[in-house]
Amino acid sequence: MSGLPGIFENVFHPTRVQRAALRLLKTGAKHVLLFGGSRSGKTTILVIVIIYRAVRYAGSRHLICRLRTKDARSSVLHETMMPWLKKIVGVKRFKLVAHDNYVKLWNGSEIWIGGLGDKEQVDKILGHEYNTIYFNEVSQISYAAVNVAYSRLAMNIPGCRNLFLYDCNPASPMHWAYKVFIRKIEARTDSPLLKPELYASMLLNPADNAENLAADYIEDILDTMPEKQKARFRDGLWVKADGVVYEKFSEDMILLPEEMPERYDMVTAGQDFGLNITNVKVGWIGRAVYVIADYGAYNVPTRSFNEDLTEQGWYENDDGTLNVFPTFCDPAGGERIQEITGGVKANNSVDSGIDYICALMERDQFFVCSKCTGVLQEIADYARDESNQIVKVNDHYMDAMRYAIFSQVQYGVVCN
Repeated sequence: MSGLPGIFENVFHPTRVQRAALRLLKTGAKHVLLFGGSRSGKTTILVIVIIYRAVRYAGSRHLICRLRTKDARSSVLHETMMPWLKKIVGVKRFKLVAHDNYVKLWNGSEIWIGGLGDKEQVDKILGHEYNTIYFNEVSQISYAAVNVAYSRLAMNIPGCRNLFLYDCNPASPMHWAYKVFIRKIEARTDSPLLKPELYASMLLNPADNAENLAADYIEDILDTMPEKQKARFRDGLWVKADGVVYEKFSEDMILLPEEMPERYDMVTAGQDFGLNITNVKVGWIGRAVYVIADYGAYNVPTRSFNEDLTEQGWYENDDGTLNVFPTFCDPAGGERIQEITGGVKANNSVDSGIDYICALMERDQFFVCSKCTGVLQEIADYARDESNQIVKVNDHYMDAMRYAIFSQVQYGVVCN
């Protein structure tokens, strides 16, 4: 760990791949992703980097965020960061401000912990500027949320090069992180990154961290997982999840914009509310469904979101005339439904809606425009857990799509 203070070298002994990760951080890339299997040392090395930067640059501020604050507190703050802070700087040289979820160091530096999926936390953590923003388990965080957080990497500390850090167990190849870091294309447009040299990534797997694991962890736990889980959590491969809901969905169902129909028998839309607010528009030809467009934002009022839709021509025909179609909204939206043009309550029968969409796929009556990056990023990872419950992570576009399709089937008239 050349260049780090002696106390770091005396206490922390990186593995071979962790040393390689440290070298990667010195290449000039502004965005660095460490991806790979479980217990491969990704979080440890990035937490060490955060502590080092906080120690070296007095008065600096750093953010470590996950989807949920409680997960960030348990897995990052208490299991990883606090033990290393005690070893590296000593218990008397930092203070945990528990009610605000940050650590204050003796030199004035701060390390904040938060969840980008928790409304009560977002305004607080995004109300500051930072020198480092570390997205832990970024496969669970929407691109819209990450994009909003980008503007907060603006603190100016002499000599400190501001950085975005990321880690994750791989998701599907349709996930935005795979697009940006592996394929080097824009998450929303699939066009080449303007500055690909600013994005770097590296694979770390449990075998690389074997010296720090229980002797039987890889052989008795990882090696015995189902094949898709093994591919993700042992081998660090970007593959579809186990228990994926729309297993029949394939690349044959993705159409380029010029391959989409010019006209539809009718148009409907679905609206999901929350921090990650989303809208999905679909066109119908007979019983066939075409996902025409999607749009999402993060931490914006419903009225502002609807204004954005209006400004981009969401409610217009190709000739510019007004086309107010039903937008089926999450029934829990309450008064917010009235703030969406054409907003009405959706049918929220989850299993029935999923079954209907699966049937469309089986009959080759379901298609998605390639520009619908929100839908495409979620659909491959939309899955059930071992209890057969929908995993409530990155499901906002999936909910909106289901509202748009199944509510029309239940409440409207589907052409023959």
